[in-house]
Amino acid sequence: MTEQLLQAEVREGHGKEASKKLRRQGIVPAVFYQKDKSRSLQVAELEFRKVLKSGKQVIELKFDGKKHKALIKDIQYHPVSEHILHIDFQGVSMSEVVHVTVPLNFIGTPPGIKAGGLFDVNMHEIEVKCKASDIPQHLDVDVSSMEIGHTLHVNDLKFEGLEIMSHNELLIASITVAKDLAEPVVAPETEGEEGEEAEAEEGEEESKKDGE
Repeated sequence: MTEQLLQAEVREGHGKEASKKLRRQGIVPAVFYQKDKSRSLQVAELEFRKVLKSGKQVIELKFDGKKHKALIKDIQYHPVSEHILHIDFQGVSMSEVVHVTVPLNFIGTPPGIKAGGLFDVNMHEIEVKCKASDIPQHLDVDVSSMEIGHTLHVNDLKFEGLEIMSHNELLIASITVAKDLAEPVVAPETEGEEGEEAEAEEGEEESKKDGE
């Protein structure tokens, strides 16, 4: 298993103003913690985004001249600009059991879609426990047998070497009936029918007038 390498530097300045100054330079404040110890770090945002693109959760974080195995535990983004504001790294050993979130990768084409149904996804990732050395980049979920009306829940998933931590009853995906198939189409009345009804009403009115 090859980890992605990320160069970090020990951060000296602290506080809001020091952090703002770093961010203006394209540097992100970060914290590395392992058990009861922590270090204040800083990393280049562009380099960190390259690591994120790799999809690997365990990375090699280099600082103080040493490489440290670490998980990316939390990323804070600016709500408007989406710039990264802060990162939390958790140091791990490869034999350690960790609790992580792993993306789901749906494979196959459900027959329900071919029949006109819609594939609705409620969950794109699940929480699992496994050794740090066994963290998958994603988990394949075969949906090639799902028909219209079928649902897929967490308790339908089975993977070797890891324990699923997400609640069993959570809905992952379903095949629903498309709106145009679910609602019967009512044929509009033809102009001829409307014309006949109008003529009949006019005839009734004229008869009443003659009677008066």
